[in-house]
Amino acid sequence: MGSQAQESDMSPKIAIIGAGLTGLLAAHGLKKNGFHNITVYDGDASPMSRPRDWTLVIHWAMPTFLGLLLPLPTNGVGSNEILTKAICNPYLNFQDDVTESLVAYNGISGDHLFSSLMKGSRRVSRQRLRGLLLEALSSHNSGIGGGDIVQWGKKLVGIETQGEAGLLTLVFADGSVITGVDYVLGADGPASKVRELLFKGQEEDAKLTGSGFMMSSCYPSYHDAEMFERLVQKHPVASVTMSLDTVMGFGVMDAPDPSDKSTWTAFWHKIWKGTAETLPVDRQGKEALNYLKETTKGLAGPFQALIDNTPEGSPCFIDELKTWITRSFSRSPLAGRVTLAGDSAHPMLVYRGQGYQHAITDVRKYVDALRGIVFGGEERVAVMAQFDADVVKRGSEAVVQSLKEAELSMSPETVSKMLMVRKGHGKLEVA
Repeated sequence: MGSQAQESDMSPKIAIIGAGLTGLLAAHGLKKNGFHNITVYDGDASPMSRPRDWTLVIHWAMPTFLGLLLPLPTNGVGSNEILTKAICNPYLNFQDDVTESLVAYNGISGDHLFSSLMKGSRRVSRQRLRGLLLEALSSHNSGIGGGDIVQWGKKLVGIETQGEAGLLTLVFADGSVITGVDYVLGADGPASKVRELLFKGQEEDAKLTGSGFMMSSCYPSYHDAEMFERLVQKHPVASVTMSLDTVMGFGVMDAPDPSDKSTWTAFWHKIWKGTAETLPVDRQGKEALNYLKETTKGLAGPFQALIDNTPEGSPCFIDELKTWITRSFSRSPLAGRVTLAGDSAHPMLVYRGQGYQHAITDVRKYVDALRGIVFGGEERVAVMAQFDADVVKRGSEAVVQSLKEAELSMSPETVSKMLMVRKGHGKLEVA
């Protein structure tokens, strides 16, 4: 067997655009499955250019996720260490159905509405998980042409085809050019440049559209153990409240010392109907927090206290939620070599936590597609067309479902019709 350098010369050049959770997981999966000529390009100057954190739940895609991970260089075996280190509160007993579920309460009365079991699920910090994915890749730190596997400050501006073989040239904002690229995976988030380039000449078809919903995210450190006791009594991981025109989520963001809850950090979110244009304040910082406190009243029990006692200066953000209902890009001249995954392919609302489950599925299917082409001798155009069709069908269904869930969640009379109530958080088969 030849050296990795020799294997890299023979491997296809694969460029991943975007060093978020989807792009880094794709690099893991490809490296783990015998592809060595890979580089992840990200437009940010460094991993800390966007320090904002949030949580996400890995649930029905967990086995696939673990199967894609490389080990951390510290132990060289297994992949569970990455997951364990990323968990918001790793000190819990994850052997019971209560911990591995999401509980919903009536926001006004405090009555229990329903519980959604997510067996095997774990809530993780996005920033910690991203850092661990980067750390594991550091021991495989050789990308296209022998450069770093993750390259920062590389904002993509163009993709061109070259010669009869149809190989790709990537053009970046800093003037650099990468030639002879075989495949490009767009994992550059909801406002994806790769998606825009796939719809060149029809850029309107690639644009995000407003969902009609807003979402706030606040991350208070109360320095008050009693406050956290009241929070985890409702649920040790996270719970939601539903009341007229509002859905809220509360949970543990970070638990550095299991014996001292005053060291912990919480999160709370609010979802309501609205647009950025109608918001009367800045969308982050002190104004955002004061606005949320002023407009969120009458919640039951500890939930209102968690909002009212959020300290001044706590990180607080308000975002307009936007989506793109996945559509075919098969007519693009780039199709067959350029494709999409994760939020680039199907930016959806947070309901039922489906976004990253589908991103993980995209990555697994992408790795399998390239393995079939490169190692199995399968025909490239047909295999990639099949991959793209699956992403479009599965992604469009999930985006539409998330929009329907949001509408149903806004009224007590329609909550019972939500998929989250009827079917839980599990995987739904695409018709």
